[in-house]
Amino acid sequence: MSSPPPTILLVEDEPFLRKGIRLNLEAEGYTVVDYDSADSALASQNSFAEISLGIFDIMLPGEIDGLELCRKIRSRTDFPVIFLTARSALTDKLEAFRAGADDYLTKPFELEELLMRVQVRLRSRPAMAVSETIGAFRLDLESGLATSSSGEVVRFNDREKKILRLLVQNRGRPVHRSDILDHAWSSAESPTNRTVDNYIVKFRKIFEKDPTRPRWFITRHGQGYELAAAEN
Repeated sequence: MSSPPPTILLVEDEPFLRKGIRLNLEAEGYTVVDYDSADSALASQNSFAEISLGIFDIMLPGEIDGLELCRKIRSRTDFPVIFLTARSALTDKLEAFRAGADDYLTKPFELEELLMRVQVRLRSRPAMAVSETIGAFRLDLESGLATSSSGEVVRFNDREKKILRLLVQNRGRPVHRSDILDHAWSSAESPTNRTVDNYIVKFRKIFEKDPTRPRWFITRHGQGYELAAAEN
């Protein structure tokens, strides 16, 4: 089964430029989600778990500029970010890199150069595995099937798959309950932190040898839950 195309988050307030970039990225086979402000991107994207790369302007309308957007994203995930901006001073570039940028392209620019930079950044980023080993189980993240070394098969529903994918994507790092809630539930639903706890309890019963002393699904007090790194 082929992997889905990378999804690119584009945040640019100039409508014609945003449209031109989106169309060119889509012509290269990428999936693009675009917004005209950081506020709308943050309101719509929740945990950003499906994003492969971001392209942001620095000067954006609203309360949050591109730099602050990058900082907020860096607290949740680590996909590469390319800044597009009219600011060309060294101090501006340094500020962007301190905020978490991976690349910086000043306006005006050639679309061919942007497309090449996107390609290079995605190529240098390891792809997320389609399957993952957790304890005695091999978890297929697309089908939601976990198969143990003894042949036991467990099927996870769509919400459980969303939670597991988020934990796998951040494997070795804690994920806040609020990020899990944002990723796996819609704004129309009313889950609580306890709802997340119940799912983690279920995962422990399946994946852990001793659910009362978890090796894989670890509680990090004040930080959330962490899927422990795989053993070498």
